[in-house]
Amino acid sequence: MNETEARLKQEIDALLAAAEKTDAEENAEYGKDRHGDELPAELQRRESRLQKIGEAKAALEQEAQEKAVQERAEVEQKLAEREEEERRTGKKKPGRKPEPCDPEQARPDDTAQRNFTDAESRIMPDGGNKGSFVQGYNAQIAVDSASQVIVAAEVTQETNDKKQLIPMIAQITANLEQKPGKVSADTGYFSEANVTDESVKEVDLYVATGRDKHGDAVETSSSPPPPGASPKEAMREKLRTEAGRTVYKMRKAIVEPVFGQIKEQRGFRRFSLRGKENVSCEWKLVCAVSNLLKLFRAGRVLEMA
Repeated sequence: MNETEARLKQEIDALLAAAEKTDAEENAEYGKDRHGDELPAELQRRESRLQKIGEAKAALEQEAQEKAVQERAEVEQKLAEREEEERRTGKKKPGRKPEPCDPEQARPDDTAQRNFTDAESRIMPDGGNKGSFVQGYNAQIAVDSASQVIVAAEVTQETNDKKQLIPMIAQITANLEQKPGKVSADTGYFSEANVTDESVKEVDLYVATGRDKHGDAVETSSSPPPPGASPKEAMREKLRTEAGRTVYKMRKAIVEPVFGQIKEQRGFRRFSLRGKENVSCEWKLVCAVSNLLKLFRAGRVLEMA
């Protein structure tokens, strides 16, 4: 055993020495921690690019199916509204009925795009430049009418605001531990499903049902909605009353100045982070700064008074 132990130690020492010599030679020829059998850098880049393309295509296909599910639900809602209107009026509505699509057959358009820098961002309409688009997120805020303090804030990937009314009111309720008394919102937030949702039945809603042409006089009304009026017709009549017009015309003086102050006074016009979760945190930090400044300046006004 003594002889075998000594021989094995010698063999091990020789093998280690040979390995160290080989490592040194490979480091000198190929570089540290390389062996010479790695894929070429160009091939590695192409393979990683191909993998990213595959992941992006899968994500686009998933988005197409999700969009088809959403569109199918919207079409089914329109069909239900159409049938209800026909039942109420006793007249068949002109035009072809919309046909719901099959989400299983949905495929992304050949022109569909995917951002490799921030895959969670989306192509959004540029509100400041009509007809233009930006790669980004949809930033939401709800603002208190008296103080212009932001009481709810969120970032979404939706290109419009149709699905944001109910979640924003829910966030207001959670943050303030009570439901808001009145809520006004522009036409982008309107849908019959939104204004009839069970969760907002105690909230006095003022949501525009369409856009009025600039300069056109809006005829006021003091009559209640006609019997059997649809939720859209009822909301339209509500906004034509003196009380409704008084509430809704203040909307631009409540939320729009806060967006303007964030963009112009504090120069915040683009997100610095990537990913929906990180961007959401960044947006809420910006909103918290806005609130702190509002409260600080309100305190200074009270002291001066």
